[in-house]
Amino acid sequence: MHWKARWIATAIVSVSAVAALIALRRASGPAMSLEQQFERIVAEAVAHDASVKNCVLSVMTGDGSLVWAGAAGVAHHTDSAPMAPDSPIYIASVTKLYTATAVLLLQERGSLSLDDPMAKYLPPDLIGSIHQYDGIDYSTRITIRQLLSHRSGIADYYEEKAGDGKNLFELVTEHPDRTWTVNETIARARTLKAHFVPGTGTFYSDTNYQLLGKIVEAVTGRALSAVFQEFFFTPLNLTHTHLGAQPAPAAKPADVFDGMSDITEARASGAYWADGGMVSTAGEMNLFLKALNEGRIIRPESLRSMHDWHPWRFPLRYGLGTMSFELPGLVARSSGLRALWGHSGSTGSFLYRSDELDLYMAGTLDQTEARVDAFLLLRRVMQAFEATQRHQEATRQHGPG
Repeated sequence: MHWKARWIATAIVSVSAVAALIALRRASGPAMSLEQQFERIVAEAVAHDASVKNCVLSVMTGDGSLVWAGAAGVAHHTDSAPMAPDSPIYIASVTKLYTATAVLLLQERGSLSLDDPMAKYLPPDLIGSIHQYDGIDYSTRITIRQLLSHRSGIADYYEEKAGDGKNLFELVTEHPDRTWTVNETIARARTLKAHFVPGTGTFYSDTNYQLLGKIVEAVTGRALSAVFQEFFFTPLNLTHTHLGAQPAPAAKPADVFDGMSDITEARASGAYWADGGMVSTAGEMNLFLKALNEGRIIRPESLRSMHDWHPWRFPLRYGLGTMSFELPGLVARSSGLRALWGHSGSTGSFLYRSDELDLYMAGTLDQTEARVDAFLLLRRVMQAFEATQRHQEATRQHGPG
């Protein structure tokens, strides 16, 4: 099943599980500590699916009363190195959240406006004819805001098939030793058909974020990796997070799989960049999201603009570099899947916050076919957290008996 269509399956799975979950939620209280429940959730994510070789999870509350991380499985199959809570991971499209935040910060500094056309910053030989629809070339009219929100209509260089009958994902996995430049990925998008007039629909395209990375570099005159270092990594002390080539002596990121095929080598192809090229740890991902939510990177009004949601694929909506997951009220309450915002990645990576629970959750299953499973894992985490809170509140009010 195409991964973007599989988001719909999340809602179906949630609804079908309602009866069993209601029974679970009626239990008198957790038999294990919350930390033990989290450990079991992570262990079972690996034990119950042979294609999931490792899992890492970081959970923290906004008030700091809970900070937990755990891992299970094997990080590197070549030496059977165990997955650890601080193992570096490919965060894939969660990178888009960082890229979007950098753009919003540049707007705050007066370096650009979201309503500027991308043609103001990018040369014609890069963007010329990248968006032609019904005989009209819209390439010079597309705005930065439309790139951020996936409302440009530009084709996706990564998952759409070109004239050779393959998409870039297939090419990088079949030829992992082949190096791609960002300009080549953008050029590939020019061979594909645009989807709609800019601003009239929502179509998720990695090309949008490659172009945004180029805009950030054009505005700052610096490499995107250096901009991220200045904006995020240094001020937040994210010492295990980087974009692009692995710095020495950084530990090797955990293996990534597509089904039973190891596709780790392909992650170093050069194709992944502003759209999905970052490496981090689950704990440092949460630190970033917490800082973003608390106004320590961009102003609260900028974050609110990132939450200008547009319909996408139920139950997901897209803002400016942010995803929103929200089921209808009764289903959400019954299923234990509270409203979330953050971002997901194609490697089974995830970074989300529940405003209702004041809970941050980050990690990965390092499996391209486990994106829906990542939401099911988050559901179990939130259920355990809520059940423990209810049990603790009942104990405070009525005593342990």
